Amino acid sequence: MCNEHGYFRSEECPICGDEGKFLMSSYELESLGRIMAGILRHFPEKFGLQMDEEGFVDIYRMVSSIKRKRGDRMRWLRPTHIIGLVETDPKGRYQVENNHVRATYGHSIDLSMSLPTDHIPERLYYPADPDSIESLTKEGLHPGDRTMVHLSKTWNDAYEAGIHREGPEPIILRIDAEEAQNNGIIIQRAGKTVFTVEEIPADFISLADEEDIELSRKEMLERGVDPDQVEEEEVEEIDHIPGDDEEIAGDEDDDDVEEDDLSDDDLEGEDDETDEDLNIEDDDMTDEDLDIEDDDDDN
Repeated sequence: MCNEHGYFRSEECPICGDEGKFLMSSYELESLGRIMAGILRHFPEKFGLQMDEEGFVDIYRMVSSIKRKRGDRMRWLRPTHIIGLVETDPKGRYQVENNHVRATYGHSIDLSMSLPTDHIPERLYYPADPDSIESLTKEGLHPGDRTMVHLSKTWNDAYEAGIHREGPEPIILRIDAEEAQNNGIIIQRAGKTVFTVEEIPADFISLADEEDIELSRKEMLERGVDPDQVEEEEVEEIDHIPGDDEEIAGDEDDDDVEEDDLSDDDLEGEDDETDEDLNIEDDDMTDEDLDIEDDDDDN
């Protein structure tokens, strides 16, 4: 964390070059991200937490619950770490508001979330299994094990999302988002490159072509990312599984975190939270944690 420019994920602040204050290793970041995904997308009750209809959970209660269940291994956890993860998440998967945090997409539990519906691109994309192409182009897109259909901003974003899945390389479908909205379909911005919708009828679906790939390449280059390098790295990640003693070098997309992905130690503990369990002692708080309420506008 840079005192002047906030949180960052690198060896030094990308703005001023300052080394900043160390908060988490890449392994700790990955571990916290998986636990947060489980809580905020799938099973808050396993951690004794209550979620409102917009998907928000109290940060302080979540920190207390994680520390109680993980014991010494998460003794270091503070609200500062949650906020730092959220603010530096490359895909914008989380949102902090008034000392509460939520995942903006990927839920397997029913919620009534309000997300922005402006600035939706004319085209969006969806990675499909080759065996399902015929049915999708006839029947449309519907949620599977999630409550919403997830669409990607560019061809490359869809490819990146699809390549993580088991099975053959995905075939990318183009969604005529502009026409879909003109016909009353509500599409929401859920992340920097992710959009959610209840369903997409087949009338608005077609196969992506070279024009879509070229448009995607241009946007990726504008982001400062080489699209060819992204594809190579994604294949490399799939072919290599880190060992127990190896640092996890990236922030893998945790859309598919399920209860089984968390160890027994993550889930063990009493089912019922007491008021004492959910209180964080003043000695456990840093100066930054205690200033969160005043800095809500910055978060």
